Amino acid sequence: MEISDYYSKLKELSEDNQALWQATIIHTLGSSPARTGMKMLVCLTNSVYGNLGGGELEHSIISFIRQSQPSEPIQISFDLASGKKVEGCSIDMICGGAATVFIEPIFIAHRLFIIGAGHCGKALGHLARLCGLWVKLIDNRKDVLQDCSEECGHTSQLSDYSNIAEAVDFGPNSLIVIMTHGHSHDKEVLQQCLRREYRYLGMIGSKSKVQQTFDNVLQQGFTREDLANVHAPVGLSIGSQSPYEIAISIMAELIRELRQSS
Repeated sequence: MEISDYYSKLKELSEDNQALWQATIIHTLGSSPARTGMKMLVCLTNSVYGNLGGGELEHSIISFIRQSQPSEPIQISFDLASGKKVEGCSIDMICGGAATVFIEPIFIAHRLFIIGAGHCGKALGHLARLCGLWVKLIDNRKDVLQDCSEECGHTSQLSDYSNIAEAVDFGPNSLIVIMTHGHSHDKEVLQQCLRREYRYLGMIGSKSKVQQTFDNVLQQGFTREDLANVHAPVGLSIGSQSPYEIAISIMAELIRELRQSS
């Protein structure tokens, strides 16, 4: 990729509000497929742009970025003679030499995790993408996820909700909306989200349904302080009924939350 094309792609991806990291080879020694100055842009999707020399070294760097999603710049040194990374992650590659890579977050998007990909979940995902959020749809129904179009989310994941941390990346930029089918798993998911780090946590439901869920959660040892920051019923009260009306009310509340605390 020509350097002008590389930076054009960087600008394009940044404007699309995608989480994006840049990895740059800053030092090599001995036999190494990488060369100083090589660069690569890494997204959370399967797409990468640029070149770090290929092979297991490049694959290891991409995997590290997607798994750890570093929020601060980090420098990693690989010992290619022993197949080890200084920080302890091995790579299946023994070609001699060494390489050091500098990884920097270019853009960390606010990420919306919609737990429940029914009609309301899809509508919210669609609006959220139009508003510039990175969106992940999570559901325990394979057929429902297969019916999700690209306009509804950047990615999706099948989950039985027993370990929601496998699907949700908790952190300061994480927005979470719980809307499981028929509310059957709302309490289970809510309990796993409480006392975790997030920017926003909301749960759909009528006032009576929300109160019932809260009462059940309190019986499990959680406190009213744990529930104080949960937006439930989720969304602004505008009398919404259809999936897109409900999505608009939730999206409006998300926008208000992000603007007021930015």
